[in-house]
Amino acid sequence: MTLNETYKKVSEGILSHASVKHDVSSAFLSLHESATKLWQATINQQKDKAPSCAAAALISVFYVMRELGIENPEECLKQRLDELNLDNLEKN
Repeated sequence: MTLNETYKKVSEGILSHASVKHDVSSAFLSLHESATKLWQATINQQKDKAPSCAAAALISVFYVMRELGIENPEECLKQRLDELNLDNLEKN
């Protein structure tokens, strides 16, 4: 499944659910919490917890992207990675 396919599935199935808080502040707090748990799982070598933490973080990122009007997260992220790689090449 591609990132765009995952984005559509999460947007339709999870982000539109009534129990999800629909504000960017909650999405950022959730992303922070997921990133912290992912970091802790990595440090404590709890590899079984990492996938669920990463998935939770990705859902928060998808929410923010949707709120920003980004319909093609795969292309957006690829473009940003290309920019970062170009910056690194110019610095070296």
